[in-house]
Amino acid sequence: MQSREMSLSEGLVVETDTKTIMTIRQAAREYGFPEYGLRNLIKRGAFPVIRCGNRSYITRNAFEEFIKKGGERYNAKL
Repeated sequence: MQSREMSLSEGLVVETDTKTIMTIRQAAREYGFPEYGLRNLIKRGAFPVIRCGNRSYITRNAFEEFIKKGGERYNAKL
């Protein structure tokens, strides 16, 4: 679930971590959204999530696509 990228920038090696699946709290911190706002979006079905018991996990690709589309509602029947 976690990948590491190595890049060379002006002779310096920079290591970054990117998770493909995030909790609501992690997504809120990373993207600057309030947690309650993300929870409301999830309840409305604004973008797909992974549910495990009472927890919801957000995939980075799905959430970034939601943001790029300007908040267009997710249609699971496509």
